[in-house]
Amino acid sequence: MLDNRGLKEIYSNEQVFIILLARLQLGTCHLSAVTDHLQDAPVNWQLVFKLAQVHSIRAFLYSAITTHGIEVPAQFLASLKKRYQATKLRNFEQIKACTELVGKFAEQGITLIPYKGALFAEGYYADWAARESTDLDFLVDTVNVATIEDWLINNHYKGITTVPRPFLGYYKEFFKDIVYHKPGTPSAVELHWRLLDKFSGQYPAYRFFSAGLVPYRTGSFAIQKLAPTYDFLAVASNHFVKDMSIKFKYLIDMACLIQKEAASLDTKLILSTAKSYGFRKRLDIGLHLVNDILGINFTTDSKIYLSKDELVAPLSVQLPLSRFYINELPFIKRSLQLQDSAWQKVKFMLRCMCYVFLPTYADINAAQLPVYLLPVLAVLRPFRLIYQAIRH
Repeated sequence: MLDNRGLKEIYSNEQVFIILLARLQLGTCHLSAVTDHLQDAPVNWQLVFKLAQVHSIRAFLYSAITTHGIEVPAQFLASLKKRYQATKLRNFEQIKACTELVGKFAEQGITLIPYKGALFAEGYYADWAARESTDLDFLVDTVNVATIEDWLINNHYKGITTVPRPFLGYYKEFFKDIVYHKPGTPSAVELHWRLLDKFSGQYPAYRFFSAGLVPYRTGSFAIQKLAPTYDFLAVASNHFVKDMSIKFKYLIDMACLIQKEAASLDTKLILSTAKSYGFRKRLDIGLHLVNDILGINFTTDSKIYLSKDELVAPLSVQLPLSRFYINELPFIKRSLQLQDSAWQKVKFMLRCMCYVFLPTYADINAAQLPVYLLPVLAVLRPFRLIYQAIRH
């Protein structure tokens, strides 16, 4: 873990305050570290709030500040409190909605696997209202996608990211999810049959994770959720592999899980899975960030030196990557840097080249062509990408 001197050499006063506050909440530093920093260094509270907003940690900061009685400006605290209260209500509604959906489909013999979201906060955070989340994420079996989609449509959910039914087979083969939302509810429902787009690489799928389901109860809600090791791998797919550790929230998520479930995590399974599926480097960097910044250690056999840029990225004022797609050069560059080997880099670029010609849901819905003209969309697809790149 970086000491205070190391933190000050890398981060601004505002970033150091956020890091120390997170450490205090996680129990890896003393209250005096935070209060001494506030006495010794001027803090721009507007910038702290902006950082918290960018990294989705406003509710977390409020929880930490009020738990430990940190003195901060009243207006700043009031702004955080507003987000915290909204998050608390949303999280309760998400847990309720998640439980209801899992139960509805269980009656039909269909198992939805929930991950991330409010259920993750309830399971691993000291304060379940401290984790901001937006959507309900489920991992589903590909064979059940059409049935689940029909149920959602019949129950007044509207498609946000989806394709006409004749295209669904193609879409399931090459893409990873569909998204629906019911008007009047706060959260969209994301149905993932794959945790990563294929151009990002392979990752364990539904049948792997279904073996990790365990009964879980929170208050009056009973549900099946992933055991900690499987939760770790499911969340790592988003935080470390796809999004490449660019948000402070991601580090806090993993720190909370590791801290609470250190004794039950199957390190051997986690590391062997990372090696088999070619995301060991991204996993190692994420875990080293959690250790160096937050002081929560997950033992691996790797030695990695994190550059200043890598250490700063999870608390940047602007996210270093805005989009995670093949027409975004920063995404391509960073993805190549984090591949496990030269051969993995070659395969990544080959996959990206293939996806230049694969129509997305946006291409399909914009063209409104019958499915037998899918090859025409494939021909037009590169020109659409070029147009988007120029316009962007």
